[in-house]
Amino acid sequence: MSIFLLQSIFLLLLCFVVGYLIARFIKRKLYNRAVLKTASNVSDNEGRTQPVSTATPAIGSSNEAEFYTSIKPDNLQIIEGIGPKMESVLNENGISTWSQLATKTVPELQAILGKYGNRYQIIDPTIWLEQVKLAAAGKVDDLINLQKIDGVSKLENMMYQGRRSGFAKYKQDDLKIVEGIGPKIEVLLGNAGIDTWQQLSVAELSSIKAILQAAGPRYRLATPESWSLQARLANNGEWSKLKEIQDKLRYVRPNQVEPETAEA
Repeated sequence: MSIFLLQSIFLLLLCFVVGYLIARFIKRKLYNRAVLKTASNVSDNEGRTQPVSTATPAIGSSNEAEFYTSIKPDNLQIIEGIGPKMESVLNENGISTWSQLATKTVPELQAILGKYGNRYQIIDPTIWLEQVKLAAAGKVDDLINLQKIDGVSKLENMMYQGRRSGFAKYKQDDLKIVEGIGPKIEVLLGNAGIDTWQQLSVAELSSIKAILQAAGPRYRLATPESWSLQARLANNGEWSKLKEIQDKLRYVRPNQVEPETAEA
């Protein structure tokens, strides 16, 4: 390969990298400008460290109605830039609700991220704060519009996935969202102290089988092996994965009759 060709390839790669970095810089500047503009409209009297109310606001739009029925309360992953690993990092440092995150300052968040190495030190948490303030205040439409400035809205996509997958009809911690659990098994689990998705997600399979065993022969037909996984996906708002698993279960056992519906 000639030196001229190598130089040409190198220049093309250099131009691509420089162009990408410039585009990212401009995009981030536009996003931060939108964040500042939105912040000034949230509340004229609101201070950055002022506690945010945790009361559920009155529902005023279809987006807000869907938000409260399909999104887990205080799910930090609705914030652009926060995924499962980042949410775990925040949880480890005492931040598990929208209100708790909204009261933090950028330096405080940078100090937390700095404890986890270079990979986290380069993250700019500035964009989190105005998003989470809108979430804590129940300003769903404003949050969606803010996220759309940077392309698409992560929150809107999460709500769409829930609606598309058919899970929006279930309220938070409704165990019947799990394939294989109906009203009577839900009562059995509730009587045994398992009445939330989180509790079911960590319940031992042997414990669940013991509950079903004690309830009588018809409940021993149930197959609870996937219940904890389904509950974990519901608890995390991973609706597309939950639907995929449930579709497979229905394909494998299409004619299975749930124990509680087999009663005469």
